[in-house]
Formats: sequence, C-alpha cells, structure tokens
Amino acid sequence: MSPTLVSPAVAEARAALLELGGRDATGITSAIETLPSLPAFQVMATASQAARPQWAGLVDDLFERPLLKHAKAGLRNALMSTLTGDTLYRNVFFSFADAVVLWHYGHTQERTGAARLDAAYDAMRRLLEGAERFIEIRPRLEPDVAYFHRLRRIRLTRDHAYPVLRRAGRLLGAVEAQVTGEKLHSVRGSILTSYVTFSAQVIAMARALRAERNAIQREDVLAGLAAITALLQTPPAVLAG
Repeated sequence: MSPTLVSPAVAEARAALLELGGRDATGITSAIETLPSLPAFQVMATASQAARPQWAGLVDDLFERPLLKHAKAGLRNALMSTLTGDTLYRNVFFSFADAVVLWHYGHTQERTGAARLDAAYDAMRRLLEGAERFIEIRPRLEPDVAYFHRLRRIRLTRDHAYPVLRRAGRLLGAVEAQVTGEKLHSVRGSILTSYVTFSAQVIAMARALRAERNAIQREDVLAGLAAITALLQTPPAVLAG
C-alpha cells in the first residue's frame, strides 16, 4: 500500500508507531498495511463484526485441551489481576485463542470439525514456543499451570514496549476500517484489532519468559507482532505440511 494512497488515519497511525518503534518497526508497519490485500483478512474483518457463532462455531473441545485448561487454572480474571498486579489475565489469553480460531476461519470458512481445532491448537502452541519462528518449529511439552503463573507476572513497562504495542493496534484498526468501512473507536477498537493486539502481547510475554526476563522489551513486541501478522497471512495448510 503506497503512502500516497493511504487514508490520513493510517498515515497518522503509521507515523505514531514509527516514532516509538524506529527503523525496527518498519517491517511491521508494512506487514499490517498490506493485510487488506489478503482475501482471508477481509473475511476475518467482516466475520469478526458478526455474532460469535457465525464464525467460531462450537469450540468447547478446544478449551478442554491441556493448554487452555492450564491457562484457565493459572490465570486470574481481569479484576483479580488488577488487584494482584498481574499483567496477563484470562480474557487476554483467550482473545489469543479466538484470534487463532478466526485466522483458521478466514482462510477456510470451516466452522466445525476436529481438524479445524487441531490446526488452531497447533498454531497456538507454535506461537507460544517460537514467536516469529512459529512456522519452522515443532511444539514440545505442553505449558503447565506453573508456566501461566510465571507468564502472568511478566511486566509490560520496560523499553516503551507496551506503547509500541498499542500504537501498532491503532495502525491495525485504521487499516481494518478501510476494509469494513466502520468508524474507528479510539478506545476499544474493533474485535479483530483487539484479538490481534492481545495475541501479540501474549506472544511477546512468552518470548520474554523464554529469555528469562521479567519484562517485555520492544524486541519482544515486534517479534509478537511479526508472528501474529505472519500467521494471518499463512494458510493453515502450510503448517499442516
């Protein structure tokens, strides 16, 4: 997408992201701005505005798998997390799961089936274990409850990491609005933008934990954004292969 053809909202959001992210963020801005050219992203953007059953189907079986069960046991709700100072809570992590399910739907329009759940589950595990290397890695052990106890304590306040993440979300929202024609909401954004931003946060926190750091840095945020935008562009068949 040429800078001369983007809307003022996109141009402003891009400049705000680059202001904090610097040259390292140029690849992310380009990846986000090219998403509307993908038919699968157009499906995701449209479907995310509909009622959840229209695109998610029944995902109870997915939430019975170890990763999601351990996340539910190891993470608190938003209010309790605020009181205890945790920075990752259930709603954020489950938005990550929703984003991956929506990614699969965008590419396949499948709403049911064990294969769909297998593909979403595999993608989630890859992203947690490999960040931007998710395509080439193979998941090993299932994260246990203790893993999520550690993950929820990763801080978001170092190296302007969280502001970079939020500005990337602002850019994604502006880009998505060009697909849907919906008016931008400055605070809550759209469902799809929220899902993608939360996903990048979760992936960044998992990356920091692997590096034995107690806070995310900009490099973790950029890796998380690179991973989730790459996933949106990757047909499920690529991972299955």
